[in-house]
Amino acid sequence: MNRRQFLQRSATLLPIPELFASARELKCDVAVIGGGVGGFAAALAALRNGMRVVLTEETGWIGGQLTAQAVPPDEHPWIEEFGCTRSYRTYREAVRDYYRRNFPLTESARTRAALNPGNGIVSRLTHEFRVSVAVLEAMLASYVSSGQLIVLLEHVPERATTDHDRVTSVSVRDARAGYPRVIVAKYFLDATELGDLLPLTKTEFVTGAESQ
Repeated sequence: MNRRQFLQRSATLLPIPELFASARELKCDVAVIGGGVGGFAAALAALRNGMRVVLTEETGWIGGQLTAQAVPPDEHPWIEEFGCTRSYRTYREAVRDYYRRNFPLTESARTRAALNPGNGIVSRLTHEFRVSVAVLEAMLASYVSSGQLIVLLEHVPERATTDHDRVTSVSVRDARAGYPRVIVAKYFLDATELGDLLPLTKTEFVTGAESQ
């Protein structure tokens, strides 16, 4: 099995609801463009506050560093004791519980509160990226099922419309089907890795190093 076949078999568990599968225009309260860690957190916060959300991601799965980059979380040394949000703590514990439920562990590993599945030294939570995908999708599943959230994977932003300083719509192209979808929202959040919406919306920005 080559890499492409593996990725195709590892398809997302967050399909577009049939009602919206062929829709060329989607309306919501909050559109989050970019499904990395920051985009996921923003979408989850909006959902928990009762908003209807469209979350787009240009790759085949959500999660950014935790999944698409296939690297463990980049965390500070005190992460097990303090220094993270409740949602992130829930995510970390869910990763460990996934291993306890689905993997053959020794009794010592199974009962270890701070289980490090990969036993790595670069992170307190080294693990397989597919586990993160499963955990993150599970955290969104109820919102997808209820129709409160639509996740558009392999959708790349390509155009935007504005009214003075207000973004009114963003067009994203479905990389698989080849056609665009227009997202109309009250609020747009740019959670892309490189700030893709900045030039599309003609938002003022400065390029260069962070120190500039």
